[in-house]
Amino acid sequence: MSGPRCEVPPLSGAQIAQLAESIRRDMQIKTDDFPLIQFLELVMPRLFPDFALEAGLMSEMGANHGLTIPAENVIRLREDVYEGLYQGKGRDRFTAAHELGHYIMHRKVPIVFHRQEHGRLEAYRDSEWQANTFAGDLLMPRSLMIRCNSIEEVVHRFGVSSQAAMVQNKKLSRFGMKILM
Repeated sequence: MSGPRCEVPPLSGAQIAQLAESIRRDMQIKTDDFPLIQFLELVMPRLFPDFALEAGLMSEMGANHGLTIPAENVIRLREDVYEGLYQGKGRDRFTAAHELGHYIMHRKVPIVFHRQEHGRLEAYRDSEWQANTFAGDLLMPRSLMIRCNSIEEVVHRFGVSSQAAMVQNKKLSRFGMKILM
């Protein structure tokens, strides 16, 4: 989730939220807890016939929890993350949603590594920021989060980690949503 910074075409937070909402709407997802495993293993291959979700060996992937490889039409999750996804672990669900964001938003985008000497990379052009934003909005959409009364409730209802719930709450509080504790 924290690979090299790649510059991608700009997307605003609002555009990414609309993309995540459209996926929930088009797939008729009615539950708070987004069915990520079913989406990755059943829906994605129907939408993208050559798509594959793979588990990679820890010895090969090292510190990479997940990778999106557009040239191979693959999302590869490290084996422990893949297993954690099946067990419903919040952090692993976020990692998988993050990689899904890369796949959906960046699969046809040329990879341009951002060099430090070119200055700071604006968030809206940062592939990692975009993928994190997508994962947060897919798993914890504002329209559903506004019904929650605590971070603990967000964690339980959406199947995410406390850290992800706090980050999403902080982001949404900038748009008028109450701060949850």
